[in-house]
Amino acid sequence: MPTIKRTNANVAAGATVNPLVGSQYEYLPFDAMVEFAILADAGDTFNASVFSGSDVLMQNEPIDQLAVATPIRYPDDYQISDVAAAGERLGIQLT
Repeated sequence: MPTIKRTNANVAAGATVNPLVGSQYEYLPFDAMVEFAILADAGDTFNASVFSGSDVLMQNEPIDQLAVATPIRYPDDYQISDVAAAGERLGIQLT
């Protein structure tokens, strides 16, 4: 099962970051069950939108904060999932 991990530090106020742009899995090469864990460091506040093909899975919602030195847990922190077809575009926008 492929895994994509991204860390985006210092997102400027008012900026939009798209962490999957340019990833080999931005456009799915095969049918897949996709799961997302999107967390912010303690003290950071971000909103996120998540798209899978034409499905809007989350739109401009606050991201949960991760306590300091706490690992990401499966399945607890993976709150978003979808079944996506080959060729669909995955998108995450952080603001």
